[in-house]
Amino acid sequence: MSAAGAAAKRLLERAPKAVRTFKSSAVQQSGGHGHSTGGYDDYIHAEHMYSIQKMPHRKIKMAIACSSIVILGFGVPVTAIKWQKHKAAG
Repeated sequence: MSAAGAAAKRLLERAPKAVRTFKSSAVQQSGGHGHSTGGYDDYIHAEHMYSIQKMPHRKIKMAIACSSIVILGFGVPVTAIKWQKHKAAG
């Protein structure tokens, strides 16, 4: 090995190593706002929103919701096809 090569090798050994790191901030902790039920902070502002079993007139509300979703799911594409055929004919 030449003297220049040995000098370059010693220089590289003494140089500080490049280290790649990932830095991030800490996870923000939830305040709770005093609305926590049972220690779960998932639904802070709507504690009673997801108690479907206690909903009054649950059967009729769920039947209306499900049937309207099915009607819209079939009605929108059918209406779009009728509109396209109407525009293509005229």
